[in-house]
Amino acid sequence: MIYIICAFETEARAIIDAYRLVKQQNPPYTIFTSSEIVLLISDMGQVNARMAAEYLLSNFSIQENDCFLNLGICAANEKYPIGSLLQIKNIMNKTESFALDPLNPSILTVSCFSANEPVDKIPSCDIAEMEALSLHQGIRSSFAPHKISFLKIVSDHFKPVAFKKQFIIQLVQNNIKEIKAHIDRLKGEHRES
Repeated sequence: MIYIICAFETEARAIIDAYRLVKQQNPPYTIFTSSEIVLLISDMGQVNARMAAEYLLSNFSIQENDCFLNLGICAANEKYPIGSLLQIKNIMNKTESFALDPLNPSILTVSCFSANEPVDKIPSCDIAEMEALSLHQGIRSSFAPHKISFLKIVSDHFKPVAFKKQFIIQLVQNNIKEIKAHIDRLKGEHRES
């Protein structure tokens, strides 16, 4: 099973459509499923991410070969163009830091500052977002390190604006082929050409 957490349904829409996921009634969360994917919408922020991870682990039976993916948008250093798909190799905040196993050599790896609130200046990392640290802390003991991945798509260069839903949907849709290939790699189904 692949477990995916996105903060917003707009970030998840391309995956929902690509895998034909079906919406389930699971208050307090919006969840989309298929026979091989559970996708949960957490809402924005560290607290919501932590609660979503707890809900996931409490309500689903995680097996040894199951995978975890967090997908969302991020602010990035200007050297990463808007729409770039990035793979997190390090997640940190002001007091903690965690290294991740980069899984996909075809996706650029970056360091990530996982903030408690929107950041309007470039931290000492490549990107900034608001869920990854809490998600990683919540799920890391339940999934093998090589079955955990965090993908982010650049939405701005630390100039946050009120994004239109279609803009976010399109950012992910533009990367859906690479995201699906990454999911196959995460599941262990990648074949070298």
